[in-house]
Amino acid sequence: MTDASVEEVRRLREALLDLCADRGYAGLELGELLERAGLDEDAFHRHYPDLDACFAAVIRAIYEEFFAFAQQAVAGVRGWRDRMRATAYALLRFLRRDERVAHLAAVEAQQVEAAEGPFLETFNRLVDLIDEGSAETGGPDSPGRATALGVGGVVFARIQEAVSEGELELGEEEIPELMYAAVFPYLGAEAAAEELRISPPPDPSG
Repeated sequence: MTDASVEEVRRLREALLDLCADRGYAGLELGELLERAGLDEDAFHRHYPDLDACFAAVIRAIYEEFFAFAQQAVAGVRGWRDRMRATAYALLRFLRRDERVAHLAAVEAQQVEAAEGPFLETFNRLVDLIDEGSAETGGPDSPGRATALGVGGVVFARIQEAVSEGELELGEEEIPELMYAAVFPYLGAEAAAEELRISPPPDPSG
């Protein structure tokens, strides 16, 4: 991609983030996006066939950026609980960097059909991590994937609520409680209670 193309994609992304934060994606017209980005239709169609494709590309890029951020956070971290905890804090810290990104990733993505694929891929990757707790338990009575899906749903619902209500700055205080809920089905009450006393890991991004 040429430098000019990279700049066009960047401007379209910034315009989409701005507009969705201001008024939501529903009913957004291509002309509004182009006006905000300062580009014409030819520039837009060099990259995307329509608005939905643009939205899907932006949301997919954001999710991949989160996983790159999370990978940095869990580098060298061993153990399921420690990786879960590092990922949870990474998710919150990633969303707090840009309120527009948080809104698009946690709120708009649930309301836009074009984002369904990227969102489900991301959600399932997080559920996969939670489901690794089954190996910690072992035996025929280990919780199945349904448990991981339930825990993941609870965690995402709380994050979505925090984004919607502008509470992300306070969100780290709730992670021990969310970790309690995640650990309890796999390792029991004693291990879950330990999560309430564990301090946040350092932020690798500074």
